[in-house]
Amino acid sequence: MRSKTERITQGATWRTFALARAGLALLAGVLLASGCASTAGKMASPYEIALTADKDVNPDVHGRPSPVQITVYEMKTSRTFEESDFFTLHGDARQALGEELIQAEQVILRPGESHTIRRQGDVNARVVGIVAAFRDLERSQWRLVAPLPVPQNTNIYKIWQFSPNPETIHIGVGKQDIRVTDRERSWWPF
Repeated sequence: MRSKTERITQGATWRTFALARAGLALLAGVLLASGCASTAGKMASPYEIALTADKDVNPDVHGRPSPVQITVYEMKTSRTFEESDFFTLHGDARQALGEELIQAEQVILRPGESHTIRRQGDVNARVVGIVAAFRDLERSQWRLVAPLPVPQNTNIYKIWQFSPNPETIHIGVGKQDIRVTDRERSWWPF
């Protein structure tokens, strides 16, 4: 038979253990609830612009293919972009497009060359504008507007949240034109 002191000590130990266990359960519940808080919002959709120049791109006065400068504009809307002329966009796009412009990037493509621009996207971006600096602007289709992937709604409970896969927008740069040739997005979330 146990002494009275042993029984009191054992009872205190069990109460302490029960309180500690309840405290840990409460802490785990609070952490779980805060991690799963309702924080639904928008997540920018990443995208890639895959540029491919034809072998006969941008012919010079002798008909020989030449490099062409491509400028890609990530924008909120395309209204001002579509109303602006080549020289306004090429000169000072930030001033011409104002708040519509999010960012711009230039690349020079040689005949037959490909280049991919990778962007994380922006929740405010809705379109991408592309300008090709062809030698003969009067007889070329030098401007293109393509819609961007829409921002994704995030899960309400972020237990199982994937980042969106990038969408690839394939742009063909022809002899005197630019065009969207394909769009693709992997369905696999990893």
